Amino acid sequence: MIKKIIYLFLFIVSTIVISGLYGIIHNQITYTISSEYFTLFKFIQHHLPEYFTQPARLGAGIVGWNSTWWMGLIIGIILGTVWIWNDILTIKDRFKALGTVCIIAITFGIIGYFISYIQWQPERYYEVINFPSYGEIIDNSLQKMNNPYAFLRAGTVHNFSYLGGIIGLLIGFFQLWKKYSSNLKLIN
Repeated sequence: MIKKIIYLFLFIVSTIVISGLYGIIHNQITYTISSEYFTLFKFIQHHLPEYFTQPARLGAGIVGWNSTWWMGLIIGIILGTVWIWNDILTIKDRFKALGTVCIIAITFGIIGYFISYIQWQPERYYEVINFPSYGEIIDNSLQKMNNPYAFLRAGTVHNFSYLGGIIGLLIGFFQLWKKYSSNLKLIN
């Protein structure tokens, strides 16, 4: 049982690190889409001190880590603890399920990228874009925005990536359940 607890701990640490690195890389890509998404919104939303935002890509990386490490914790706990009391599922099975989560999150982010370019085109909108209220400080910051369409594209990619992570977790869990069920039938 001690060995399983050590594997569980290492698996959870791995999912946290992988998720955090995903967030850092993801935000470097979305920063390229819209720097204003970070400088006028995310830095304020995450209460990032100015010394963490110089250069701004550093701040985007910090926001990426802060926005995703906790998802890795959730994924690690769920995929790591499911059916831990028996020996049917191995650590390798759990990492395969984690790979599924990562692939689906990346795929959804890419889909979000293409959808955002179809959805947010300046030629399609003639009215002013109104954002929901995020609070006075952020609302005032958004008034300085030069390219709201790029901002919306970056936000769309972020939302799709979170959706991909959630769907990936469900599919990864199903993948483990299927492996568990098929191996259980072989044992009986």
